[in-house]
Amino acid sequence: VALPQKMSKCMEVYKDWHDNKYAKRKLTWIFSLGTANVKATFGKKTYDFMVTSLQAVALNVFNEGVTLSFEELKQTLNLEEDILKPLMHSLSCGKYKVINKLPANNKINPTDSFTANKDFSSKMKRVRIPMASLDASHNTKRVEEDRSIAIEAAIVRIMKTRKTLAHQQLIAEVLSQLAFFKPNPRVIKRRIEALIEREYLERNTDQGNAYNYLA
Repeated sequence: VALPQKMSKCMEVYKDWHDNKYAKRKLTWIFSLGTANVKATFGKKTYDFMVTSLQAVALNVFNEGVTLSFEELKQTLNLEEDILKPLMHSLSCGKYKVINKLPANNKINPTDSFTANKDFSSKMKRVRIPMASLDASHNTKRVEEDRSIAIEAAIVRIMKTRKTLAHQQLIAEVLSQLAFFKPNPRVIKRRIEALIEREYLERNTDQGNAYNYLA
């Protein structure tokens, strides 16, 4: 996906910090699993949109009130058609139509055009805009790899904060953080073992069935 310049710059700054601090670790970005909060102003009202990373990138394209065809969006965002279709469907055909689609129907076609919905309004200030899973659009093996990375990232985040945690507590917290795809506890356990092998975690010798975070 083609990211906005400001987002790319933030990622570069974070990557430089990460690589300097964790030279032996590899940083991987998975945009299909990311989330973002987007501040949006329609008329005199300001909203806080809770969206996926891909939705945020797409919304940014319409920031200046432009009208784009499906093909122009495809080139601008550098996305495949089978990803762009559900992405634009979520923004123009769902409950919260923040993007206007022409012709106005509930199917995304390559001949459609899109523009920001200047008349959008909602009683709620915080609006969550759901998006259909892209799993069907991805190679199964790639999806499994992406999810494994997401699970490991969640484990490391939790353990970095908690330092020491019992196995069942760690499983529960990972499930809570990754509720959007509900990983199998057995898979989480395998990712814990993988992190122990790579020396991110260690077994706690004083507490049975608990782990320590290794800085």
